[in-house]
Amino acid sequence: MNSSSSAEPVLVFDEFVLRADKSDSSVVISSPWNWWLDSGDRLAVMTTNSFLSYQLMATLADLVKPVSGEVLKRGTVSWPLGGEGGLDGKLSIDQSLDFLSNIYSDCFEKSRITLQEFYEVLQAQSIEPSLKLKELDKDQKDYFYMALSILFSFDVYLVPKFRYLMSRKAMLLRTLLHRQLEGCSLISTGGNNRFRREFCNKGLVLDGFGEVIFQGDLEQAIALIDQKVADSGRVDSDDDQFDFGDSLKNSDQDEPNDVL
Repeated sequence: MNSSSSAEPVLVFDEFVLRADKSDSSVVISSPWNWWLDSGDRLAVMTTNSFLSYQLMATLADLVKPVSGEVLKRGTVSWPLGGEGGLDGKLSIDQSLDFLSNIYSDCFEKSRITLQEFYEVLQAQSIEPSLKLKELDKDQKDYFYMALSILFSFDVYLVPKFRYLMSRKAMLLRTLLHRQLEGCSLISTGGNNRFRREFCNKGLVLDGFGEVIFQGDLEQAIALIDQKVADSGRVDSDDDQFDFGDSLKNSDQDEPNDVL
């Protein structure tokens, strides 16, 4: 964010333009973004335009290209927290972990969470290491994918929605996420104020066309977006699955890759 902090930015948005309308690819944000995220910032991005939130997360996850400009990453960026893509349902829990730990070896090695703790929280939900992903029921899948996302240590965590994370069953996972976030950054776009107050320290409010109308104090940002939501009469569900579908493409050439 634009601030006087001496911390080294981990993300820099440079003349960054996103698509702002799901049904019309010619509608883009009203002015380019030129702001940054400092190390240690845990930013709640708030807007009544849910498609714009999706575009932001998909771009940061390298699934969609921006309309123009670029985002410079000076650290490791997570896949969207709780994401399910990229793992074959025929893999077991252990095989899935082996697969990802090879790809994200550095993030795995510097994790503040031990493998023993990881398996203990899975066991609390009757998730055994030998189980195949396709054998998990819906709640177990939600729990496993969230736990797996938290196991790896990233410089910036992407949290598109708070699906499952703020539930009672996920209390242990929230404790682990707090530990993993020490000294790290976060960008969230969901609408759950409980999550914002527990995990974020700054707010950024965008209007429906992506114009930055407020940045700074979290409580001021929450009050502003709550008023805008009340005025618009719109309510986005925090239970919505983050969907990397055709609606996220900015052109026919933008084909998303398979990732978590």
